[in-house]
Amino acid sequence: MTETKNFYSAANQNISHLNESEKRIFNYVLKNFDEAKHYSIRQLAKKCFVSSATIFRFTKKLGFEGYSDFVDSLLNTSEAPQEIPHSVKQKDYREEYLKNIMESIRVADQERMETFNQLLDNDPVIYLIGEELDQQALHYVDWLFTAQGFQSVLLSDKAAVRNALHNIKDNDILFVFAYTGDNPAIIETIELVKQASQATIVSFTRAVTNVVQNLCDIDFYIFTDEIIYDSLDMTSRISMIAIVELILYKRLKRSLTNE
Repeated sequence: MTETKNFYSAANQNISHLNESEKRIFNYVLKNFDEAKHYSIRQLAKKCFVSSATIFRFTKKLGFEGYSDFVDSLLNTSEAPQEIPHSVKQKDYREEYLKNIMESIRVADQERMETFNQLLDNDPVIYLIGEELDQQALHYVDWLFTAQGFQSVLLSDKAAVRNALHNIKDNDILFVFAYTGDNPAIIETIELVKQASQATIVSFTRAVTNVVQNLCDIDFYIFTDEIIYDSLDMTSRISMIAIVELILYKRLKRSLTNE
């Protein structure tokens, strides 16, 4: 009988071969280790918003014979490590950090950026919504919009959301930072806005198919390495902010040129 591989040894040896989507599957497994042990391939695919074929390729890249072999390795491991696996920890994070920002900017759709800029020409009220770290990043985005003369409203609590639903107009914008793309409260707000108006919904999410992305009119996706420290999400939102800055700086340049 073939000896069951050690999950962490396999990860340390092969994680560098994973693409961005596969790294996110890996991070999901680490964060939900006990539950992932008991998922079928379809269940894990649904949780990660990918296809079963992607999960299968992920397990093969880690050196397993297939999904069953992968699950056996999880079942034979008592718990997830408290630290990122050695090979991940030792990589040049500076290089990865810069690469993720550059790749996020490179794939940012120019047509979508221009469409968003055209929406701003209609002098909309911009309602900003996000949770936890996404909301913290939105404080700066709120300042950027306000500095350029837009009416910007940060929806920081349920009362603010309720008020926005009463006042939002068809030419307004719901501006969403939702990295994971599966935040229940954000999804509910988007659905309520769609019922209340024809406001344009613009989202920034991770580069994995997700619910928020599918509900929005314009979506910008980003690449980043997910970092969880002491159960807190510390994943960088810099790529989200960088795209917003590029859109607004281009607009500012155009305004200065016309003066």
